[in-house]
Amino acid sequence: MIGFDYIRQLGHFYRPRTSRAALLAVEAGLLPVEAFIYKSLAVKPLFEEPYDIEELERVLARPNLELGDAILLTEIFTAMTRNEDKELALFAAESLGALEGRWVKRVEAARESYRAEETASEEPPSAETAYALAKALSDYALVVGRTKVIRNYYLLEAYYVLAEVAGAGDTPACLELRIRCLLRLGLVAQAERELQEELPRRSDAALLGLAVEAAYLRKDPRRIRELLEDADLEKLEISTVLRELLESWRA
Repeated sequence: MIGFDYIRQLGHFYRPRTSRAALLAVEAGLLPVEAFIYKSLAVKPLFEEPYDIEELERVLARPNLELGDAILLTEIFTAMTRNEDKELALFAAESLGALEGRWVKRVEAARESYRAEETASEEPPSAETAYALAKALSDYALVVGRTKVIRNYYLLEAYYVLAEVAGAGDTPACLELRIRCLLRLGLVAQAERELQEELPRRSDAALLGLAVEAAYLRKDPRRIRELLEDADLEKLEISTVLRELLESWRA
């Protein structure tokens, strides 16, 4: 077999899931050496079935795994737990446990700092400490929230943490995360009420974007146009893509 012949005839051969499995098959004489080369060098989307177990393990092992990747892995592993292959289903369940455990540690570390600051003073913890805990809780909600009940529980906890520092000690980051939690909870009317209190005092892209999103969720194009009518999008620090989207809603 020469060159691309193996790739052209993939359907006629055993399909190893990983490059190691391909190497073992080559050593056993079940596949040509091109099979190992193809599996080692082939690149396909992580979400595409059949899942590449070796690649999933590599991404999961990243010490600096980002939230977006964690959410994607959660979706993949959740789907895999329903696989008829018991070994794959077990791998997926164990990977979910490991993934959730990493985010639990972030929540526990942030909660410990929050409680230590709360104990040391009669005043509520600082906005920065509250934000760190709320962010950890809201991230955890997105990673483990395969059911609405679990997701909403942690989103509500994040919201209440931020509500304690609302007002004089509030920061833009706290306010934005607080509104984001409400929108994710589906409490659009409450989110809009809190936004209406802040919009006259602040003029930035983050709040405007949240207000537009809330109006969009209510399917209220008139409110969207009202929000954007007097907004100077050129002065706001927003991406070109977002600016073009907002401009299109003005029409």
